[in-house]
Amino acid sequence: MRKKLTRTLSFVLMLVISWSISHAQVDELWKTNLSGKVLWQQVTSFGNYFICTDTEFAAFNPETGEKLWSNSQFANIANEQIEEMSGSPLLSITLGDVITLLDPFTGNIKFNSSQAGVADLKTKQVLYKANGILVAGKNMNNDPIMLMVDMATGKKVWQIEERFGRIVTLNELSDKELLIVTLFKNYKVNSQTGDIIWKNSISKEAEQLESMGAFGSLLQGVAEQAVADEDFVINFYKHPSKDIFIIGAENKNESQSSSGKTMISYENNYIAFNIADGSRLWTEPIQMRGQLGDLAFYKDGIIVLPNDGGRTKINFFDLETAIGKWGKKGRGISIKGGIYKHIQTKNGILLMSQSGEKNYLNFLDPAQGLITFEKPVRINGEVIRTIKSPKGILFITTKEINILNPTTGELVFDKSIQTNPTLLEQKENTIYAFDTKENIVKLIDIETATVKNVSSVALKFEGKEIPNKLELREKGIFVSSEQNVAMFDYSGSQLFQKYYEAPREPGLKRALLYAQAARAAYISANAYYASEVLQSAAPEIKEEDAFDGAIVEGFGQVYGELGDAASDFAKQSFQQANARFKATAEGRDFIIIFGKIEKDNTLLKVNKDTGEPEGTINLGKEKEPIYAVDDVTGQVFYKTNETQITSYKL
Repeated sequence: MRKKLTRTLSFVLMLVISWSISHAQVDELWKTNLSGKVLWQQVTSFGNYFICTDTEFAAFNPETGEKLWSNSQFANIANEQIEEMSGSPLLSITLGDVITLLDPFTGNIKFNSSQAGVADLKTKQVLYKANGILVAGKNMNNDPIMLMVDMATGKKVWQIEERFGRIVTLNELSDKELLIVTLFKNYKVNSQTGDIIWKNSISKEAEQLESMGAFGSLLQGVAEQAVADEDFVINFYKHPSKDIFIIGAENKNESQSSSGKTMISYENNYIAFNIADGSRLWTEPIQMRGQLGDLAFYKDGIIVLPNDGGRTKINFFDLETAIGKWGKKGRGISIKGGIYKHIQTKNGILLMSQSGEKNYLNFLDPAQGLITFEKPVRINGEVIRTIKSPKGILFITTKEINILNPTTGELVFDKSIQTNPTLLEQKENTIYAFDTKENIVKLIDIETATVKNVSSVALKFEGKEIPNKLELREKGIFVSSEQNVAMFDYSGSQLFQKYYEAPREPGLKRALLYAQAARAAYISANAYYASEVLQSAAPEIKEEDAFDGAIVEGFGQVYGELGDAASDFAKQSFQQANARFKATAEGRDFIIIFGKIEKDNTLLKVNKDTGEPEGTINLGKEKEPIYAVDDVTGQVFYKTNETQITSYKL
């Protein structure tokens, strides 16, 4: 009897010890006391860490807690008034009608709209090659103004009071030349001096307005005012080898039917320009029905691929004459759906089109100007990536994966594998994918175009969740969602499956979702589905905070634009982004899950190879705990009392 009791006590003791270890609080990294009451804190996509109190807005070294700089001017400011400037780690701070651009590394103010005499700021963009910030809008007298600010000193380099009108896009041609596209004119500007190298009207109609002098300027102003609140769909295309650029613009037309119903139709126009002098290449623009879709440069011309809904006409135009070459009388050839993407292959161009919610694949032989498939191939979801296979073109959409035979237009797999880009991973010539319909892991051999089941047991997550991430690890295939984790070994046996209860208030997870989306951006920066990961993550964040969702959506662009950085500021920004990218590329043995222990909100460090928690950070019972997560470094910042921040390293 005593022996049985001893065994029972040992078993209970083992459970207690196990529970204590798995629920052990993560050690503190540092703790800092602040002079004011903490209002909010945030880690940016570049890894800069900020705390806002009722006495200051300050930056801190996330590794040590050391204060780097402080600014009392922005104390008490709301989180929504500060954003990461698109394409840059600069902070854009809005106070009433005044916009300030702040260097996150030094705290120095690089631009203040009021001090610069800009009353209505319309455009702000970092020019990395020129090491400056270009801003444009209207001055205190409501006259147009454009100026360049030196990125290093914050001082104004030059100012132009040319009546640019509404700026559509800016493009750095080099470290000395800037191309500015507006509604009525194109400008080539010396980005170091502000001298206008050339300016030309964008169309004949705009040219006529200019010839009318003051009255033409008045009409131009009226036209711009009439469309001041409209979003224009305009694309910029630079020729890969010629000194030419093309502007594509979408026009929306509304008309009334006899029954009084409003009818909407679209037309897209293309105009080609010479970069050397700004002259137009054609006397008339290329006009196509439909919305702007895609454009491909091919030999000595362009292939225009519009989006005209259910039935679209595509055409090849000579670059010198703008004459259509395909179809009857050069009017183009028809294709089902509107084109949204194309991929050039050795044998032709794979076209992706949509008609309503239906998606199609077609194959274009540009040499003959023919669609090679008898019927378009119906697919589910939008194509994200293609991979060459001896059996055809393996394509991955937002909903499925299959292989297309480009010669016959047939799909190799009888049934496409229902999955999405975050639920598959490639290893050499094989792809592991989680089939969301059958709830099993499958292996696709790219060379032989064969599929086999890896897992033998259907995986069903608790809490009505579906898997959203698959990762190949040494021990097996790790599959996870927000609150569930599971692993299969490579022979298909399930090693574990765990569920961690989520808090009832979904807003509690907002900071963690934001951090995880930023990490996903780095992980997929050089992968095929970079933007798609962001787009899928952003809506969930937007449900809680539209501001943070917008930051997440724009991050992919940030990393790309820093790739060819030339200035000191850009290099510093790129080095920080690159260091974070390398950190995510090395992988990690745990994920962070927001769960509950008893009645406390808790961040759990869950081991990917065991599914067990290795440590916890208790956030208490607050309905809105003020915490921030850097999911790249695995660091958590928590407001432990009104004037104190404690950091933990997971």
